Amino acid sequence: MSYITKRKIKNKLYYYLEESLSGKKKISLSLGSDIPELDILYSKYMDLVNLCSKKGHKVLVPPYTEYITHKWAERLEVSKVSKKEMFGKLSIADRKQFIEREKITFITDSNAIEGSTLNYDQTLNVLSEGRRLEKLSKKYLVTNIQKEEQEAINLNRALDLYDLLQKKKVGLSEKIILNLHLILLSNIGGYDKYKGVYRPVDVYVVGSSFEFPRYYQVPYLMKELIDWYEANKNLVHPIELAAKFHTKFTTIHPFADGNGRIARLLMNYILQMNNFPFTNIPLKKRKKYMKTQADGNKNVYKSFSLFLKDEVILQNSIRELEKLKVKKRG
Repeated sequence: MSYITKRKIKNKLYYYLEESLSGKKKISLSLGSDIPELDILYSKYMDLVNLCSKKGHKVLVPPYTEYITHKWAERLEVSKVSKKEMFGKLSIADRKQFIEREKITFITDSNAIEGSTLNYDQTLNVLSEGRRLEKLSKKYLVTNIQKEEQEAINLNRALDLYDLLQKKKVGLSEKIILNLHLILLSNIGGYDKYKGVYRPVDVYVVGSSFEFPRYYQVPYLMKELIDWYEANKNLVHPIELAAKFHTKFTTIHPFADGNGRIARLLMNYILQMNNFPFTNIPLKKRKKYMKTQADGNKNVYKSFSLFLKDEVILQNSIRELEKLKVKKRG
């Protein structure tokens, strides 16, 4: 993995960007007497990548990565390939069904983490009915949809926008975040003034003593988060980047409701923008997942970075991919 090191030469301190090769060999590039600005550092990093490539070595870990080792990065690359190869063996119809099952699993678990009681089959039925109701709503006023059912419909609609933006390769921005949230809270009683806008109120989470930022700090903190993402997106391994973004986002808690669901969407947005597979946070691992977020509230990002790394590898193992090829029962 690449890293920045320093050496003293004639009592002067100099910085170097290095990558360890096999044995004790290294490739080293001088950065000068100061660590350069991020754009220059990225250019140096790409020079290092090209030099290593000429020697038959693939650089997988950018220099500002803290928790993803070269060994784990190799395993994560295998996860990419496993899913791509599996997809290549499926017919167009089977591929479509696989994606649908993956999406329904995500909707079921993501909503259930926040307290929804709908299981997989119930979510499937709601979404099937939701498509019929959407057609009816063009002619009639449709009423009496329960909150949990509307949440499933909304998250599915948010995923539709997500897919469209991914296909267009639209970079992550505040506009995307606000648009996804607008869809997520649409048609839910009592949330009209909160959808698609940063929270105008202070919030707290039941069972947590953590004090979230005051509502008037949120716009600045979200701009700061997007700036952090832009500055680090090429210098941190994508798994760690997605994990840190997710946790920083939930610590800000920018919305009156829907923060966890939006965070999991954005985590996947970053993963897929970097060609990593869409990854679910399973309901059965909710307790461990919530603990990683509590750690994040203390600016400890290692636990969720490693949690996400493990899930990407596990969910894209041959055994787990085969499971998703079979109709899931909730």
